[in-house]
Amino acid sequence: MLEKQSLDEFLSNIENRKTVIVSLSPQSRASLAVHFGLSPLQVFKKLTTFLKSLGVKAVYDTSCSRDLSLIESCNEFMTRYKQSYSSDDGKCKSSLPMISSACPGWICYAEKTLGSYILPYISSVKSPQQTMGAIVKHQICQKMCIR
Repeated sequence: MLEKQSLDEFLSNIENRKTVIVSLSPQSRASLAVHFGLSPLQVFKKLTTFLKSLGVKAVYDTSCSRDLSLIESCNEFMTRYKQSYSSDDGKCKSSLPMISSACPGWICYAEKTLGSYILPYISSVKSPQQTMGAIVKHQICQKMCIR
């Protein structure tokens, strides 16, 4: 996985004229903004300009996908909660508590280190990063006529 997410791989894709689309998280922009004494909006504009100068086709903010993931997490929790008390004896029979994270790396870590013990409790909702990837793949690429 790390080989596919390296700077060399990123630059190689640009050099080979592959269509590269970047999504930036609010957390990344905020960290850079604090470090450089800029606003998050200024950081987004500067990063967009820089990335496009390298050959990136488009740059998107993951804030909207974060909101979608949060809404879906709420829906999943409500479904689990209702199912947990739907039995006649009133005993909990579902997967509560529900554990979720906006970080796919944490979920991967939890799955690998805790395995079957934690799996029933992990939310099935995509992370904001995965949601943005799906939006780009199924909606934006179609509108840009990119395979």
